[in-house]
Amino acid sequence: MRIKKEFVLPALDLLEALIYDNHAYVRKNCGPFALSHVGYKAPKEAFQKLKEWTKIDNKNVRWNIAMSLGAWFGQSYPGESLKLLKILAKDKEKFVWRAAASSMVKLIRKHPELKQEIFSWEDCEAALNVVKKYVK
Repeated sequence: MRIKKEFVLPALDLLEALIYDNHAYVRKNCGPFALSHVGYKAPKEAFQKLKEWTKIDNKNVRWNIAMSLGAWFGQSYPGESLKLLKILAKDKEKFVWRAAASSMVKLIRKHPELKQEIFSWEDCEAALNVVKKYVK
């Protein structure tokens, strides 16, 4: 998928309509793939939009955000990704905090120096317990 920088904001608007979708095929192609790719082209705008979306009380929206942060986009901007993952790791929905945990594992594998910071987070023990199973 190729996208010119000037089309990033319209693409994010288009994806905003899709991130609510509960269908597994749409989810798997939206957050981990399309959202990550679009975000990589314009990270400042993407992180601003993702931050807004973390306030939406919809598990599919929040899952898509979490999964995009474990992909290429999130791994390329670990500092910004951690800010959002810290919020999502505390989510009441297991579906969401498990996605956050998955992305945290991927970030730690790519950036081992993040392990100590992530393991110091409070109020997200369930997500951290999952991460600790996969990261030594």
